[in-house]
Amino acid sequence: MIDLSTYDVFNARAITIGCFTMMLCLSLQAILVHIATRSIKPLIGHLMNVRSEFAAQAVFLLGAVALLFVHITQIYVWGYALHLTDVVREFNTAVIFAGSTYTTVGFVDDPLPQKWQLLTVIMAASGLFSFGWSTSLMFILAQKLYPGDTPSS
Repeated sequence: MIDLSTYDVFNARAITIGCFTMMLCLSLQAILVHIATRSIKPLIGHLMNVRSEFAAQAVFLLGAVALLFVHITQIYVWGYALHLTDVVREFNTAVIFAGSTYTTVGFVDDPLPQKWQLLTVIMAASGLFSFGWSTSLMFILAQKLYPGDTPSS
């Protein structure tokens, strides 16, 4: 039997901060997805209907750039959360670590104290959820660009 009292894994404050920050990030993602499905998707459809394929492609690319900015914003939100709670003292270090973890690339060393390392898992899950959501949105927008290439139901 493992004696859990010797491990500093469970940190209620880390879970609370992590869940709150993830919900904030997913809310930002939801806002952009809502805007994109209500305005960008119909605009692409309209442009394709009037045979303005170049303009439709440009709008699609603008949607991709908007997704990039929402992901960068979420990385900054995670960085602010790490910095404002004093988990990571330097803001730049907090943002770079957040980006490394959120994208699940892991290109920087973990600056978190051991009792806060559970935040790493929550940050990575947040990024996975957001990138998955972005991928599905890009697929939905691409269906408007290439309506003849989608499987029929």
